[in-house]
Amino acid sequence: MLNQILEVVINTDYKKNYLKQLFLIALADAHLDSREEEYLFFIAQKMGINHQEFHSIKQSTAETSLIIPDNYYQRFRMIFDFVWVMMIDGEIDPREKVVCQQLVNQLDFASGVVDDLIEHINYHLSCGINPEHTFAKFEEMLMEK
Repeated sequence: MLNQILEVVINTDYKKNYLKQLFLIALADAHLDSREEEYLFFIAQKMGINHQEFHSIKQSTAETSLIIPDNYYQRFRMIFDFVWVMMIDGEIDPREKVVCQQLVNQLDFASGVVDDLIEHINYHLSCGINPEHTFAKFEEMLMEK
């Protein structure tokens, strides 16, 4: 029973931390675009974070250390979301890219990953492909490796 309670607490902390890191990227340019906020709320809903918690995380200005997932798949999903948030408003602000790159480095990925993802995501965005379908394509490539 205690293990289940601890797992819920850890999962909740992880989810809130994940969302907080996405907000740090989105707000690095001192502006939260409506497309960024919409995507962040979509992620929050997928993780089971309610509207009130979402706004609480959004208002929190304190930086927190990145909670690093144990497996490669989760780390890659995190990087994908970082880059998608950075690009979703149609421009890559250098401040957002710096924050994104710092987070990616903490996840122990090569620095070129961000630029590779930018290229692929940019193509998918230009074709009107949504983030979930885009990630599914990356997922297929991950499974092939």
